[in-house]
Amino acid sequence: MNVFEQADLAKAKFTETDEEIYNSLVKLPNIFSENSITKAAELCGCSAAALTRFTKKIGFKGFKEFQYKLIKDLNIDSDLKFATETDQYKFLSSSIMKIVKQSKFTELLDQIKNSKQVYTFGFNLARLAAEFLSIGLNVEVGYMVQSQCLPYDLIFKKYDLDDTLIIYSTYSGEAYQKLLKNISNYPMVSRPYTCLVTMNPKHKLKKYCNNTIVLPSVKQATSNHEVTLELAAFNMFTDRLLTNINI
Repeated sequence: MNVFEQADLAKAKFTETDEEIYNSLVKLPNIFSENSITKAAELCGCSAAALTRFTKKIGFKGFKEFQYKLIKDLNIDSDLKFATETDQYKFLSSSIMKIVKQSKFTELLDQIKNSKQVYTFGFNLARLAAEFLSIGLNVEVGYMVQSQCLPYDLIFKKYDLDDTLIIYSTYSGEAYQKLLKNISNYPMVSRPYTCLVTMNPKHKLKKYCNNTIVLPSVKQATSNHEVTLELAAFNMFTDRLLTNINI
């Protein structure tokens, strides 16, 4: 009996949280086979404790034993049906909606509404979303927004904490480290509010920012689709941010 069959047998005992974990397991099993319990729980939108309870409920001693069996099942069971691309986009969409309910998202939203000037810039995969956000803010709310700000345009500029916001989006790299480090050293009265939007919860630049929002990252079995999904996550987040500005 594989992990999926064991989970099916235990469905009658599932709580609402268990149901969400189960759905993620069926649609995106690689989340559980390729990540630590902390990361897997984060991608599922639950706690590590909840994930441990789920694995015990379906017949395992804990996450490690569950993961070992899952990896074995994924390698042996050639009939296993992996999630379709549509399912993966649905997973991303539902994960973004969970972020929308978090205090960090509300904090960023309020900061945008209270800022006179918003700078957005992004690196690599996140660059398009940064441009999209810049255009959207200009059209929807009329803020003074400058997109694709370069480091040397910002480092020596004087700011006011009450009216300037910088949103930096990046997949996981450390580009613009000099910029953010310099800004964090400005006197408080001239330091802008900075928000990091990333897919790396341990991003090294978060220590320089006032707020960090971590987007879901989905790894597909076919690597040439991964970039499309990562781009979609940034764009979905930007779309929700623009939508909620006028709510």
